[in-house]
Amino acid sequence: ATDLSSPRSRSTSLAVACAVVWLAAAASAGTLGIWSALGGAAVALGLAVLLFDRPAATALLRPSLRLTLLGAAAGGLMAIATYLLYPLLARSLPFIATDTAQLYAAVQVPSLVVALVALVPVIVGEDLVWRGVVQTALVQRLGAWRGVALTAFVHALVHLPLGSPVLVAVAFFCGLAWGTLRATTASLVPTLVAHLLWDVLVLLWLPLDTR
Repeated sequence: ATDLSSPRSRSTSLAVACAVVWLAAAASAGTLGIWSALGGAAVALGLAVLLFDRPAATALLRPSLRLTLLGAAAGGLMAIATYLLYPLLARSLPFIATDTAQLYAAVQVPSLVVALVALVPVIVGEDLVWRGVVQTALVQRLGAWRGVALTAFVHALVHLPLGSPVLVAVAFFCGLAWGTLRATTASLVPTLVAHLLWDVLVLLWLPLDTR
């Protein structure tokens, strides 16, 4: 019988609960909007994770110059790869440009300042959930690389209700990159920095050409 009081079982239960809440938030985004639905879920779940296991979450968020620079380098490389690959993919698969333009419209905010203020807690919450809780639970059961891969797959899967193939693909491939940073550094700091830098560059400062 499974011991539901064991740390591993509690970790798995929390991971499943987080994934279910995220899926419900994605399903409600059509009504509430992406920022309210997914952003709200990310912040609420992130706070729940901090309350559930503050020592572990605090350890994952402990900064250092080396980890910060690693995250900045990774985020910059991811942004460069995105800018190089997008035109090639959009020419080969025209629906990508249409879907990407719709995504930009869905995440549009009144100003860059508002977006930056909102992004930080949303990204911290998202990474605490997916690269913290969910990935930790899956790595404990499956091993590092299968855990990282399955986390990225589930992360992509729960975005299906939004109806955007581009977002699902981005969630998977970015999830792989961010999950790998988490797995190889035992920290969320590089993941958070890379995630924030990629979002700021690709979503806000230098959007992809969707023409």
